[in-house]
Amino acid sequence: MTHESESLDARRPRGPLLIGAIFVLMFGMFIGAIATTVLLRTSIGSAGDLKAREAIRLQALLDDPQGLASPDVASERAIAAFAHNWVVSTAAIDAVASQTERERLLEIARWLNATGALASREDAVSRWAMIAARCVEGHVDAPKDAANCVRDDMPNDVPIPEHLRQD
Repeated sequence: MTHESESLDARRPRGPLLIGAIFVLMFGMFIGAIATTVLLRTSIGSAGDLKAREAIRLQALLDDPQGLASPDVASERAIAAFAHNWVVSTAAIDAVASQTERERLLEIARWLNATGALASREDAVSRWAMIAARCVEGHVDAPKDAANCVRDDMPNDVPIPEHLRQD
């Protein structure tokens, strides 16, 4: 029985262990709070950044030295910007993760094909936008094929940016 009483006397105090556990728990909560704050700020900030970029691009469509551009000029700029954005988005449709966004792009392709909205325009980007619409509608279930079709069927007279030219 002496052995049993010695083991009870030799126990270590639990106070330091309890204090250490509380410290680790509070440190974890602190790190979690910081991480949550950063993640929330990043996601909210991303939406704000996207809206800021959109406003800047839209202002460029309306800009004129005397203030607001005439309706004809603003309309022409908006159509050209739409055609360009449409081609870029369809050339990367396989990278669009959201099924809702892909469905919306398909609806736009069907609208472009049904109405011929950009068919009467003579610029290369508008012609390419119509080609892209046919590619997207022709490859509904294969976004990779649609994206490849858009890229492969680029008209020869589309201006290539300087940084992409291979001389």
